[in-house]
Amino acid sequence: MTHLLQLIRQQQSSYQERGWRLPIWLAGSELYTQQQLSALEPEAVSYWLGQQAPAGFTLLSAKQKQHWLGTECDVLVVDARYAVDWDLVAASSGCLKAGGLWLFVTNEPDLWRQLPNPAAKRVLPYPLDATAYTGLFKDFWLEQLSEQRRVKLIEGNSAVIPLLPQVIASPQAELPYRTAEQQQAVAAIHKVVTGHRRRPLVLTAHRGRGKSSALGLAAAQLVQQGKTDILLTGPSPVAVQTAFFIAADLLSLSYQQGQNQLLNGAIRFVPVDVLLAEKQQNTVILVDEAAAIPTPQLQQLTDLYSRLVFATTEHGYEGTGRGFQLRFQSYLQQHCPGFQKLHLHQPIRYQANDPLEQLIFKGFLLEQTDSAITEIQQPQLTGYQVKDLRLQPQKLQQIFSLLSLAHYQTDVMDLWALLDNPALKLYTLEQDQQVIACALISFEGELDAELASAVAHGKRRVQGHLLAQSLAFHCLQPQLAEQKMARIQRIVVHPLVQSQGLGSQLLSFVLQDLLGQQYLIGTSFGATLALAKFWQKAGFIPVKLSHQNEQASNEASVLMLYGEQFRALQQQFSRQLYWQLADKQRSLDPALALLWAQPPSIEITPQQSTELQLFQSELRPYELIETHLLCWFNLFYTKVDHQTALLLVQRLWQKYDWQEIPVSAAKQKLPELCKLLHL
Repeated sequence: MTHLLQLIRQQQSSYQERGWRLPIWLAGSELYTQQQLSALEPEAVSYWLGQQAPAGFTLLSAKQKQHWLGTECDVLVVDARYAVDWDLVAASSGCLKAGGLWLFVTNEPDLWRQLPNPAAKRVLPYPLDATAYTGLFKDFWLEQLSEQRRVKLIEGNSAVIPLLPQVIASPQAELPYRTAEQQQAVAAIHKVVTGHRRRPLVLTAHRGRGKSSALGLAAAQLVQQGKTDILLTGPSPVAVQTAFFIAADLLSLSYQQGQNQLLNGAIRFVPVDVLLAEKQQNTVILVDEAAAIPTPQLQQLTDLYSRLVFATTEHGYEGTGRGFQLRFQSYLQQHCPGFQKLHLHQPIRYQANDPLEQLIFKGFLLEQTDSAITEIQQPQLTGYQVKDLRLQPQKLQQIFSLLSLAHYQTDVMDLWALLDNPALKLYTLEQDQQVIACALISFEGELDAELASAVAHGKRRVQGHLLAQSLAFHCLQPQLAEQKMARIQRIVVHPLVQSQGLGSQLLSFVLQDLLGQQYLIGTSFGATLALAKFWQKAGFIPVKLSHQNEQASNEASVLMLYGEQFRALQQQFSRQLYWQLADKQRSLDPALALLWAQPPSIEITPQQSTELQLFQSELRPYELIETHLLCWFNLFYTKVDHQTALLLVQRLWQKYDWQEIPVSAAKQKLPELCKLLHL
């Protein structure tokens, strides 16, 4: 019988010579796997992902994820026998150094696939019990582990030792650089600082390629050259910790985690919203994890600042930045045509063609598919249960790649939910075996009357029923949560064929199918004017708007329902929104306020009408007619010139001060604009 230690000794030196990590799948009975693991001795830094770590191993937990995510280890054991958090499996793999051992432990394959995964509680909707329900993700992963190119030690079988893949030689780099590509990236950052203005650099890579380190190296070198105002920013302070650590190391400074400046602020972290609100002078701005920042904010940064570097994980363990690539880089092409792009391919902790990275990328569909799409003719409309897609891995890859385009960040949790959550369904538009559009639906509701009432009164919350809970609690409509519901989570059209009506075509198909099954249909998304108009054109009406912006889109989240039967809810929402515009919804896009709010109607008196006409002739000050103008606008806002209406929404409904309104000399301009009004 082959022993685990014997197998490791046989294989590890070959992997170490190539600068690769060694992945091994160990499977068998409790007794067998425990015997094999007991002989495993921890090395210098050894991590354990599972329920309980043996002596010498550090247990990785989801709560501490941000602390261990950027660290390195020599051994990583993933004990998947009892429960497996797939999000942590993907994220932790990046910690393992070249030459290290990655050990994935399961029960006997046939038994393991049938066992529930208690960790799936994170992705399963009420009332499914993760300790009893078995999804499809384990089946999917068994296929990846069973491939011949994996090293396997399965009880009752001979050890499987595959031929090693081809070595891809990488050019060497001089210290302090880890790779030649990283050295090129730092040189490109210097060029942004010293070269022509308004030529930003976009630095993209899979995780573990040294892009954050490149920001830190460049920041430190710029300080050494006398630059004293280098700003690091990102979606959170945590996103720039690696850059700070690397900069401090090069400058021989001590650094504590969470420290947000070096050398009395010569290098410092500044949040994105502060950069937008308070324009900094003569600064270099290095943006890390730019894909996690809403595109509108990135566009504003580009408009305000002339020396910018945007670094991001374009696709990796934490999520995809494809939205960044499509939304923001097209903006740069229009507004900064001289911008530069550099993609880092070479990993810094291990060498290219690493077998563990290949397993992780394939096992979590992290490689994107980009197929050429010919002219659209007669695409086929299809509905899929996810279990059907398990037998069509190529189609599953296409769909997941496309879904990644529809959101600011799509990550391992999304794939996990797609395969384990039976309450999801997919609809596609396809042509020549290529998915060109897809919609993801979540089936919700059908809560019993007692639970629906408890949710409505804020006494209970259940997972996986966003639509049902929002209607029950926010709209105080518990009876709606008892109905069967379908929430359209995402709908996306391939960027090469957008603006051809394909999204509307797919949505019509989805609606027809769901209405035929008597579903109450809704959707929720980060509200923008374009999206709101798309959904309203399709027959959806708004019934709820969040008071806080979504972290991913930086937009308020709107809940919309399909059908005229919800018009009373919409009117209630619209009347309430009007009164919130000067308070909780003060930052709402005035165009959305104009689209959705319903102001009260108060008739204008002859005296007020006379005063407004005097104001129009510039014979009466604004301060004396403001309330009259509000009453008039509330009656006739739908007939007012659009640009004038936006200005009046901000001043009269949202109570902006004149200096807050982004119209030059707004107060002076108002009487002139009011000449357009029929007062």
